Amino acid sequence: MLVTIAERYASGNTLALLDPRDVDGVESAVDREWVRLVILGVAMTGAAIAAGLSELSAAASTQIVAVVGAVAWVLLYRDRLSPGDVLDVMRGQSRK
Repeated sequence: MLVTIAERYASGNTLALLDPRDVDGVESAVDREWVRLVILGVAMTGAAIAAGLSELSAAASTQIVAVVGAVAWVLLYRDRLSPGDVLDVMRGQSRK
């Protein structure tokens, strides 16, 4: 099976790495990316509201929201993104 995947990948056939008979009965992975994005949005919104209601200056509030967003991002995506990938996302680039 690994040889089949490697050969098809090497030939550029990335949309059909396995035959349909090879994946019969296999349970599909559940995509829960939306949960992470909702949690990140709630954390950022909460930080922005809390910083706005505080007696801090606008510059300090901005920094607090940025730090909360960065920490939330790292906590939510630590198993999926390396630090280099996070920098690439922030720059709008990709090394892959």
